[in-house]
Amino acid sequence: MIEFALVVALAGSLVAGLWDLKTTEIPDEIPTLMAAIGIFAWFLFMLTTGSYFPLLLSLAAGTIYLAFGWSMYKLGQWGGGDAKLMAAVGYLIPYLPGVIFFQFAFFVNIFFVGAAYIFVYALILGLNRRVPKLFLNDLRKNLKTVLGVPLLFLASFFGFMRYLGHMQPMLLLYSFLIILFLVLFYRYGRVIENHVFKKTIPASKLRVGDVILDSKTWDGLTEEQVREIKKKRKRVTIKEGVRFGPVFFLSLIITLLCGNLLFLFV
Repeated sequence: MIEFALVVALAGSLVAGLWDLKTTEIPDEIPTLMAAIGIFAWFLFMLTTGSYFPLLLSLAAGTIYLAFGWSMYKLGQWGGGDAKLMAAVGYLIPYLPGVIFFQFAFFVNIFFVGAAYIFVYALILGLNRRVPKLFLNDLRKNLKTVLGVPLLFLASFFGFMRYLGHMQPMLLLYSFLIILFLVLFYRYGRVIENHVFKKTIPASKLRVGDVILDSKTWDGLTEEQVREIKKKRKRVTIKEGVRFGPVFFLSLIITLLCGNLLFLFV
């Protein structure tokens, strides 16, 4: 049974992720079908084996995932499809032989894989011809912050080490470089957000599925909403976020191959 559920989870999350990359949204039908298959499969497993624990674990894990994903959606961090896809994996795979606490491992790996995915995604968007020039202009405007934050950290860390009487020059250097990189990437992310993810277009070019800037959640416009906006506005600003769908498929693969990444790093 677990092999069947795993195949459905891999296939469904892969299709959903590719669909998200192509269209910026995940159709509700994909995670809904995945979740229904998971619940029904474990219900049949209970009837044929008399073991009800996998079904209960499936319901608990999927519902907890759904609650977490829905909170991320309400906070404007995820799309509704992302929340449903995460829950669907929970309903399909309550446990996995060879992976300790699979559900926790998958949950943790989403954040590790998600961070790497967002980093690469932002770098690829930076291939846009305008971005390097805009990034350099942003650095010039925020030079005091870009240099000041790492130097302030360096001075504080130096003072702390001196107080302890245990100086480590290489650790100081590595810490400084890490903080500098984080500040630079933050500024780079702001450039991507303001000049790539947001754009003002004529209202006549607005499409179903676009997300307007003042929307608090990642809900695409319906056909009726598009018609209403075209009647009232000449231009409109729309936004686009990271197409996060592939992260769930990648996290599932990483969990299968490596287990919990947190344990590896620790």
